[in-house]
Amino acid sequence: MDSLTAGIILILLQFCIALVMAGVFFAAPTENSTRYWAIAGTSIAIGALIAILNNREPRVFVLLTGSGLIIGGLIYQWFGVLAFYKKPRPAWAWSICIAFLLSLAILMSADAPQPTRTLLFGITTMLLHALCMRSVWQGQEGPPQTFVQRLVQGALLLLLIGDVLKLWIAGAHLMDGSTISRSTLEVVTTYVIPTVGTVLFSIGLLLLYFERTIEENRHLATHDELSKLLNRRAIVAAGERELELSVRLQRPLTLAFIDIDLFKRFNDQFGHAAGDTVLIEVADILQKTCRSIDLVGRYGGEEFLVVLPGVDINGAAVIGQRLVNAIRSYRFRGEHPVTISVGLATLPLDGNCSWDQLIRRADAALYEAKDMGRNRFCV
Repeated sequence: MDSLTAGIILILLQFCIALVMAGVFFAAPTENSTRYWAIAGTSIAIGALIAILNNREPRVFVLLTGSGLIIGGLIYQWFGVLAFYKKPRPAWAWSICIAFLLSLAILMSADAPQPTRTLLFGITTMLLHALCMRSVWQGQEGPPQTFVQRLVQGALLLLLIGDVLKLWIAGAHLMDGSTISRSTLEVVTTYVIPTVGTVLFSIGLLLLYFERTIEENRHLATHDELSKLLNRRAIVAAGERELELSVRLQRPLTLAFIDIDLFKRFNDQFGHAAGDTVLIEVADILQKTCRSIDLVGRYGGEEFLVVLPGVDINGAAVIGQRLVNAIRSYRFRGEHPVTISVGLATLPLDGNCSWDQLIRRADAALYEAKDMGRNRFCV
């Protein structure tokens, strides 16, 4: 493959990537990452087009424009990764492009040989690819876990290998005083590896975006939007599984039905936003008070349900008191006391109890706690 054909393929692919990213951005305008990636693809494609049309002629303005657009596109690509992982853009990011353009202008004014300019370009692209790799690694919090994460890091590794080869070829030409030719290795290094690496990286980024979207939708389907706890459908489904498992393994199980006492007064006195705050903060306290194996969900309104695997009737009393005490020490806005009533029901020793029966028993214990004056538990 000759360099012109390879360069045209690279340009067309970059434009296609930019169009796809722009389409995803217009479908979800609040997602800044795809906007940055669309800008990156367009900028790199225009910069590569200018470079090919220039045909390696030492035109200062043209070289500065084409190379600057490519480096700027790589910076936007990095910005997209940072935005995807909800990380801030560093204030010094554009200084990389400024330093590159100043250095290139100095080399051009000093009539430096072409391999020297290629070395500068290769070092800059390698730095930006390394920054992307670092941001992806930190965003994924360590080694890749899914196929898509491995694809993204593999594509970046391929681009870094291409940068290293580009530097090695430029260094070799600089040592023997020759100019960079259009050999097969140099075409592969300059066009083929960047094309393959960029396509894989862009596809990987899109797949990461869709992977996260699917995960968010799955989370919304099973979690309450306000309290962030399991929603009613999810806590019931999880509770039924735990009940089935407890019966099969003949182990204890306890349900805790929880209701915020006199919750309506918060809405009436402070407004519904204040009531939402109480729900959020009580949910957080319940989650932190329970064990990691316990299942905590919002059953509806100001009611919560906790599934406690392995807890018998003695443990139920301990946990009931712990939950009541935890909320009793909480003050809304630092001054208004909040209390709860808790009804607990344990699985009979013979395991002869359905989910609905266990729920009704916990609900009956809850009403008993309320009848006894609230701010307490009943088993």
